[in-house]
Amino acid sequence: MKIEKIILFSLLLGIVLTLVSTIRYEIYSIPDAEEVRYGLPFFWLFHQTVSITGPVDIWSFQWSNFAINYVVWFIISTVMVFMLNKYRT
Repeated sequence: MKIEKIILFSLLLGIVLTLVSTIRYEIYSIPDAEEVRYGLPFFWLFHQTVSITGPVDIWSFQWSNFAINYVVWFIISTVMVFMLNKYRT
């Protein structure tokens, strides 16, 4: 497989894995506030459901954490694709 195809496949696989990482979530609850955090290995999507004023529905997206997650998953997918390509040939 050509290096261009490997990198393109790794780019696409990295974005898919980043989006799939929202399966992992953690509920962060303190008095008068509750938030659900999504992402793996870093949280990049936040949903606040309760605040001191009562129920709210606020979604927050953190670009920096999303970019870090994407880089992590891109590196992992590139290593996986290179290894699979090496053992396949």
